[in-house]
Order: sequence, then C-alpha cells, then structure tokens
Amino acid sequence: MLKENFISYAPDEESNAKVNPIDNNKSIIIDQFTKDVEVGNPDFLQEAKTLKDVFEYFKPSVEVEFNNEEGTSIYETLQFKEMRDFETSGGKGNLVANSNFLSEIKTKVDSNAKIRKQIEQNKKLRDILKDKEAKLELKLLLESMLEELKNC
Repeated sequence: MLKENFISYAPDEESNAKVNPIDNNKSIIIDQFTKDVEVGNPDFLQEAKTLKDVFEYFKPSVEVEFNNEEGTSIYETLQFKEMRDFETSGGKGNLVANSNFLSEIKTKVDSNAKIRKQIEQNKKLRDILKDKEAKLELKLLLESMLEELKNC
C-alpha cells in the first residue's frame, strides 16, 4: 500500500524514510534531466557533500519544445544549477528567468495586465468602451495608428 500523493516502488512497511506527502494543490514533475547517464545505471557520486556538488557533477539539463502564438515550435535547453532553478513561483522563479521563451511570455502577460488595470481605472475609456459607436471609432483609430507604426 503506497502513501497518498507519494510515488514509490517500496510499500510503506519496507520504507523507513520519512517522506512528507505532496499537497493536493502541488504538482511534481519527475523526469531524467541528464542524457549522459543511462536509466538503470546511475552514477554513484560518493564525494558529493552538498546539492551544489551534485548539480556541478551531473549538470542536469533538458531540451524542451515550446509552441509560440503562431504554433511554431521553439526548442530551448533548460539548465539546472540549483534547486531554485526548478521553481516557477507564479512566473517569478528561476525556471522562468532562465528561459528566454518563458521570460518573453511573462513580459507579455505582465504588460497586458498593466494595460488592463489602466483601462479599468480610466473612467473616460470605460465609458467609450460601453458606447458601440465610440468603441468602433476607437478601434479604427487604434488600427490606423498600428498601421502607421508598422510602416515606420
């Protein structure tokens, strides 16, 4: 019988290790992040004293495929030098910061959030967006400005 939210090949009575179960609102990703080591033939690193030593020895990395807005595949190699490199922390973690693709997405999301907040706080603009004719005029104005910027 395995513990809830815990992945293991050992039944509870065989395992003496104290392991905290994973919270229901968390996810765990388990994958091989080293291509040089065959599955089933792990390296034994006896001289490692810290996690930093382990990261420096194995140099874990993984090639991932992202799809951009157009559906084009973008390949990027994510490298992990410490445990914090696995963290997303709502877009503020090292995983996002260490990835060019994810950093660009985060910048777009943050920009859109700022624009939305400004729109919500701007009474005149909210009134324009409620009026169909005014909204159409604003749309045409913005489209012409965008076209003008493209031609610069």
